[in-house]
Amino acid sequence: MPAIQVHALPHDLAKLARTTLRSPQYGHPAYREVATGTGPCRSCLAPFAVGAEERLLFTYDPFEGLDAVPLPGPVFIHARYCERHEGHGFPDRLDAIPLIAEAYGAGRECTARVRLPEGMASETVATLLENPEVQYLHLRHAEAGCYIARVERADSWRSL
Repeated sequence: MPAIQVHALPHDLAKLARTTLRSPQYGHPAYREVATGTGPCRSCLAPFAVGAEERLLFTYDPFEGLDAVPLPGPVFIHARYCERHEGHGFPDRLDAIPLIAEAYGAGRECTARVRLPEGMASETVATLLENPEVQYLHLRHAEAGCYIARVERADSWRSL
């Protein structure tokens, strides 16, 4: 199985959202609230503490720079600074989140959409990336449908 790299929201975008309270890509106002759901944060990839942590909601396009056609949607980050997720492998803290993996090939063609079984997310993601036609995956929240992170083979890693 291939080694994987999970890419969280770029640090500079999270920092801009926190300092300007606007979507860094679109300029729309960001919405600040006490967490009503577990999330996760798109920067550190940790679930939110419901009722205890503040989060920002803003518009984000995970395809920016990859395709001319935008596909924006809502994302949440901690309202206060948090350490961006870095490192190889699938983060254990995402195991508690219901996830869907979307596999993308050339031309942003979605070649598969798979619900990740609880406790088997890492193995399922690695299996999807064994297909040479799959260039990368997007993780989405299985209940809300919103974007969480990008997943690539560790050997194809590039700074996002």
